[in-house]
Amino acid sequence: MPGPSIVLALAEDQTLARDLAAGGVFVVGCTLGLNDDCELVVVGERELRLPGRVVFVDARGAGIEIVGFTAVIKQELRSLLAPPEPPPETGALEESGDGSDAVSRIQDVKQRAAAATMHQRLRGLTLAEAVKRAFSPDPTERMLLERMYGKNVWEPLLRNPRVTIPEVTRIARMGTLPRALVEVIVSNGTWIQMPEIRRALLSTGRLGLDQILRVLRMMPKPELKTTGSTASYSHAVRDAAKRLFRESVK
Repeated sequence: MPGPSIVLALAEDQTLARDLAAGGVFVVGCTLGLNDDCELVVVGERELRLPGRVVFVDARGAGIEIVGFTAVIKQELRSLLAPPEPPPETGALEESGDGSDAVSRIQDVKQRAAAATMHQRLRGLTLAEAVKRAFSPDPTERMLLERMYGKNVWEPLLRNPRVTIPEVTRIARMGTLPRALVEVIVSNGTWIQMPEIRRALLSTGRLGLDQILRVLRMMPKPELKTTGSTASYSHAVRDAAKRLFRESVK
């Protein structure tokens, strides 16, 4: 069964034709759910019925892609315009100036739909599966895993050779980060060369004095001086920073 029918009148909104010619359309007020099937009834000079599937939903409506979208369907959609428009010189609407916005909108819909689908897929993982997925090469997948499973995936994420500086910074900022994982970050010479990671580590209050000193020794003098007077840092951090700065200017 094709599912419920959604009527799209091209005479009421000519941009619908451009969007459909790029492979899909966003329907304001549509209440279908993600992955629901439907039938798009496109009404122009004549009526064209197309199979559709919801690939994105938000409070405004739903993004629907044309299932089995082909060049033949694209040409049929063009023919529904009134009056008929000559084909673009490039032979492809999405390559013309008129179609670029439509292509961008459809790509955006598909990207958000992919993220939503990934979220659904990751939500039902067992802890062992989540740990395994933490070694994924996909940064979007790792970000979702960290948000969904938190401390349970911090260690495998930090052990992932593809982990990025923003990911490490986010984990380093966690006030509940176990001291063993604090040590993993502090011991990585590449990571603590990054100012954002140093600030994240020092702001948690999770560092021992030896770790504080290792982080501070990676700072250039201007940053070391600023750290010594930053009220958001603990007394131990400020005191050590002041002492190291005095030693550096002797």
